[in-house]
Amino acid sequence: MVVYDYPIVGAMTIVKDKTTGVEHRIFVDAYTLEKVEDKPATETEPGIWSIYEQRLKNGIDNNLRHWQKSDELAKSIEQAAVNKGVSINAAVTEENIKKLSADITKSRTDVEVDLGATVYAQITSYYCAPATAKMLTKYYNDESPHQTTIYEMMNGVAPNGVTYPNQLLYYRSSNGMNKPDSFSTDTVSFAGAMNEINNGRPFASGVPGHVRMCRGYKISGSNEYLRIGDPNPIYFCVPYWEAFGSENKRIYVRS
Repeated sequence: MVVYDYPIVGAMTIVKDKTTGVEHRIFVDAYTLEKVEDKPATETEPGIWSIYEQRLKNGIDNNLRHWQKSDELAKSIEQAAVNKGVSINAAVTEENIKKLSADITKSRTDVEVDLGATVYAQITSYYCAPATAKMLTKYYNDESPHQTTIYEMMNGVAPNGVTYPNQLLYYRSSNGMNKPDSFSTDTVSFAGAMNEINNGRPFASGVPGHVRMCRGYKISGSNEYLRIGDPNPIYFCVPYWEAFGSENKRIYVRS
């Protein structure tokens, strides 16, 4: 599975010429089954990227933490069973469950935080960065500049997206968002997102070729989610919960 025009999904097949050994990538849209032209990656365009590879890139450490927490919980239950004289190899009975119930607790408390920042739709296919900046400007400064004004301050050149260094031109400028200490980072940990949101700071959340706003987080058992305000009009300006692990870049807003 691949994303060829975020968030549109397709499927990729690699075909190899038996005579020459040359490999070709063939893409089809997952809904229409029509062929999709291959797109090379550039500085502002991710090309066609694999969902699985991206999840693997950003998800290994997170999945390992989940496994470790689950393993710790399982071991604590086993130890509680030993302490109560319950054999973990025997059939589960109501009596044994009652013995263990007082000692079994969740590994962490479920929590949900949403700062409620306004979501705006991007007015062109390449205005995701200006639209995201407008959301953050509304939240931090209570102002609603036009997306084209923001795009121009980011030195955007139509019909292209905007690089992260150029996005920062707007965030830092006194004529823009006036947050001079704002910075971009490749560190996209869930703990970092929690820290921002807990301190009342929504931020720009990037995936390959697209920028959105993150305005909250949720922990449910061992699962972690970010509250995304996506400027892509396909979402009708309705924020959604996204399982943590898809980001590759962030912009943190700092005065």
